[in-house]
Amino acid sequence: MAEVVSLQIGDVARKAGVSLRTVRYYEELGLLIPSGRTSGGMRLYIGRDVTRLRFIRRLRMLHLSLDEVKVALGLEQPPATRQERIAHTLDVLQMEDSRASEQMALLDDLRREVNEALTNVKKCTECTAGKCPESCPSRAYLL
Repeated sequence: MAEVVSLQIGDVARKAGVSLRTVRYYEELGLLIPSGRTSGGMRLYIGRDVTRLRFIRRLRMLHLSLDEVKVALGLEQPPATRQERIAHTLDVLQMEDSRASEQMALLDDLRREVNEALTNVKKCTECTAGKCPESCPSRAYLL
């Protein structure tokens, strides 16, 4: 049987890429429950807690509200059967995929705008005018 490694709050925060404050806040909200505590009351976590924090972080990066995260984690109405959990997980992943597609579309738009600006400003390097004429379309792209 594999040995379960217990992590303290600083370790789990670092591995999940979040702050200590975030870990504590997610605990207050019920999004994360420590897997155990020491006799002195220190929180202890295991690998699945790190995985859960990373998942929450990804959902937050996709701009899900904390209420949406609770639904995604099944905290509002935990699925009863394995099939319901699978269906729920598929719904969450499809939602994450949809939001990622939206973000990619926004980045594509931004990239097109930056490339348009690059093309126009590069024209300025070939310009022989001493001063940029008012009628120059590239002028709008200069900082």
